[in-house]
Amino acid sequence: MSTNAKCLATVAIVLFVSGILSARAHAMVVNLNSRSNFENNPVKLTLGAGAYDVTPIGIADGGAYNAWNAWGFTAGCNQLGANCAVGWLHWYYISSPEFTEMSLWDGIIYSTDLLALSHAAPTSFNLTSPTQVSFYIRDGVNGSLSGDNLGGISLSVGPEIARVPEPSTLFLLALGVAGLGGMAWRRCRV
Repeated sequence: MSTNAKCLATVAIVLFVSGILSARAHAMVVNLNSRSNFENNPVKLTLGAGAYDVTPIGIADGGAYNAWNAWGFTAGCNQLGANCAVGWLHWYYISSPEFTEMSLWDGIIYSTDLLALSHAAPTSFNLTSPTQVSFYIRDGVNGSLSGDNLGGISLSVGPEIARVPEPSTLFLLALGVAGLGGMAWRRCRV
């Protein structure tokens, strides 16, 4: 491979990797303990104006928890491990002065924490100014029923990332990368 081709390939790889890393570098992990992080003791983040994604994550993704169990045991589940009488939930709340309280849950109790995590509800919200956002679990009034709870909820909170770029965005990106590649190629030739 020629020196010019190596130089161009290096520039392209660096631009691609830096774009991916910068998009993910700003996400924060919020861990909600089902025995302590209630509406009177939420995890609070002060976030700037902008759009934010909240994505449930588990232990395998860097969180402290997969889901929580409000009873300390599991019973009465169907053959698929769902619709249990008691068991694992992925139910959490988000509130802020800028929006009404959000309750995120699919309404189903599961036989395992991983099954509850696999059905967890992501969400997003917008802030118009720097604002404190609270994340918590409810189990009774201020956790009054939490003595037998197990586990918790882990969330990744970060700036909203466009899922599918518009064609015009892709064109501008390609144009910019081509321009940078051309500049790098000229510098490598000299």
